[in-house]
Amino acid sequence: METKMVITSNDYQRLIGLMELTPLKMKMPKIVTRLYEEIMKAKILPQENISRNVITMNSRILLKEISNGREAELTITYPDDANSRDRKVSVFSLIGIALLGKQSGDIVSWKTPLGIGRFEILKVTYQPESVGHYSL
Repeated sequence: METKMVITSNDYQRLIGLMELTPLKMKMPKIVTRLYEEIMKAKILPQENISRNVITMNSRILLKEISNGREAELTITYPDDANSRDRKVSVFSLIGIALLGKQSGDIVSWKTPLGIGRFEILKVTYQPESVGHYSL
């Protein structure tokens, strides 16, 4: 059973605002629609009440690919900050949607060049809210 997305009220407001931008909707209609649907079902909490194990915007996550045990660390960002070289993944991507609001121990999956990849979230190595960084 897939766990319900949990997001901060701040992330919710900012993401809804971004989704209303026409260029983004026109460029990536399926991704925007999918993220919107997930956010509409999400549990929304004040920033101070979010568990430190939950992936929020600008969180860094350590993942393990289940098929081969390979580990990777990446950061969930807003589209303008995404950069594959620095392993910064836009929330407006299949990976971003799969990870936002999930927590340590969850298994997530998304389409990869080799099919569907399954990943275990080993640890949220940095979460802005847990260290008082509320304005990122």
